[in-house]
Amino acid sequence: MEPIITPLPFTYKKTDTDVWVFNLEELPFDQMRIQDRQIVHFGPQSVGGNHKHSRIEWFVAIGELVFVWLDEQGQKHEQEMNPDGQLFLFEVPPYLPHAVVNRSLTDDATLMEMADGKMTERETVEVV
Repeated sequence: MEPIITPLPFTYKKTDTDVWVFNLEELPFDQMRIQDRQIVHFGPQSVGGNHKHSRIEWFVAIGELVFVWLDEQGQKHEQEMNPDGQLFLFEVPPYLPHAVVNRSLTDDATLMEMADGKMTERETVEVV
């Protein structure tokens, strides 16, 4: 079991500045499935998650966040969530042990988290 990682094209991006826009209506899945949503702040060197649960989650990150997960054999995998400013949608399947880490020593990062239900059946798993 692995996350599904999909690149998200910007709705538009100004070429002469570092300004870009992504319209949330352009997320590539049926948004009627979203039953829970949060904006999550990560300070430098902070970690969220280290768990698994029964719900599906979708993440979009801004900053030096890294998605870390364990496969069925317990092997650890990592994927930058916003490399070189590129947006990605991370779909986290049910019961996948995962965590999100801000690797920056100085900068905050932001995670948009959506899910197909409220958090239930949460189990702590040491991922990082």
